[in-house]
Amino acid sequence: MSQLSIAHVPRPMRHFTPAQHWMNDPNGLFFDGELYHLYFQYNPHGVEHGNMSWGHATSSDLVNWSEHPVAILHDERHDIFSGSIVIDRHNSSGLGDGSTAPVIALYTAAARDGSNQAQALAYSLDGGYSFTKYAGNPVLDRNSADFRDPKVFHYSGPAGDYWVMVAVEAVERRVLFYRSENLLEWDELSGFGPQAACAGVWECPDLLELPVEDSAETKWVLVLSLNPGGVAGGSGTQYFIGDFDGTSFTPDHEQPARDHTDFATLAEGAWLDWGRDNYAGVSFHGLPRNRCTLIAWMSNWDYARQLPHERWRGSMTTARKVDLLRTDTGYAVRQRFVGLPAAAAAESYGAGTHELALQGPTLIDVQARDLGEEPVRARFFRADGSPLSELLLGAQQISHQRPSGRVDHELYPSTQHMPLPPSDGRLCAQLLLDAGSLEVLAAGGLRSLTDQLTGEETPARVLLTIPGGAQSDVACTPLPQHGSTATQELK
Repeated sequence: MSQLSIAHVPRPMRHFTPAQHWMNDPNGLFFDGELYHLYFQYNPHGVEHGNMSWGHATSSDLVNWSEHPVAILHDERHDIFSGSIVIDRHNSSGLGDGSTAPVIALYTAAARDGSNQAQALAYSLDGGYSFTKYAGNPVLDRNSADFRDPKVFHYSGPAGDYWVMVAVEAVERRVLFYRSENLLEWDELSGFGPQAACAGVWECPDLLELPVEDSAETKWVLVLSLNPGGVAGGSGTQYFIGDFDGTSFTPDHEQPARDHTDFATLAEGAWLDWGRDNYAGVSFHGLPRNRCTLIAWMSNWDYARQLPHERWRGSMTTARKVDLLRTDTGYAVRQRFVGLPAAAAAESYGAGTHELALQGPTLIDVQARDLGEEPVRARFFRADGSPLSELLLGAQQISHQRPSGRVDHELYPSTQHMPLPPSDGRLCAQLLLDAGSLEVLAAGGLRSLTDQLTGEETPARVLLTIPGGAQSDVACTPLPQHGSTATQELK
């Protein structure tokens, strides 16, 4: 595959990017009561994937990020693959110093020769800024080359109070559940899968207990990333809703394992996102259920290694708050953008084409009614007047057509399709535009579509075409232009 060389890759203002070098999956997200901590797969030596370590950034609002020195560095034997963090407030591990609750990282120690992946532990006594690798590593080893991505949380329920680890046997498409009293010794509880989409390996699991809106009910949601075989091609994330009794996860609907990659079959599943660039999303430890928040890597393994760069490569999605809604067809995950200002006043538009001028990152709310077969059409343009991409916002489906633009890779130009729940001719969508990306939430947050627009500035203008017979209310809200700040010296 060839790669287009460009002079400048604009850095997004509303999404985290590393000051330099390669970044992929988010790891070890936690909230310490004041700051949100984001760790991430990171190559401290260059802009290519490799030498996996944990980079580190913090934020008080999930929008403005400060980057810190590498938190957990690879060594000559192991790369530091994905994992999670918990605060061991009662010092169940015995790794605290008597005055500070240890911050415990569970991660995959991946043998650099590819022979084994086991779960290891590192601990921090300074709030998560520096870590010591546990002398007794690994803490869990199945003698498997594909056992990875531990997500740990504290379970408290009828079965007792203990730590639970959710991990995957990636190639077998199985989720494994483990129990521990001290984070050091783990006993296997049960397994789940293979079910639903199985055309690629399973990675980066998360198990969330989420509230159901307007009720005292909660349900458990198992989130699983899949590569390849996602609904939009390449990397994707599916989810299952059900119950967890402290030992086993039981989905509300059993599904056969399917290794198909055709859209019609995949669209029967439940997907966290219908775009090309939302992968490996996980939640923050330390937040209450009603504030459960996820961040994902905004890329796709189909082309991530070949994307144009300028000393840095990789970005995260906007943080999203998640909960559940009860719908006519069952429960569904709802996502809402975090960290947005109050919306601007909406303007009413009738049939015809209307121009919106943008001055940087922008949130566009589109509320349309009386839509027939024709969708609302949103065409995005660069400052020089050339077309960038196009959205078709229908009452039954949203589609995003992304040409190659500034990326020279055969798998990058694509059209994504996102079916919507029945709506009686109404459309409700939020479009979050930033340099290098478009994120769409629709149907009140029940649908999400995330696409990179790599190498691009935020669109300079939008032509919004309302079809005949329809009416639309549009609010165009400029977003404060923040960014990521490195506290380590660039080299």
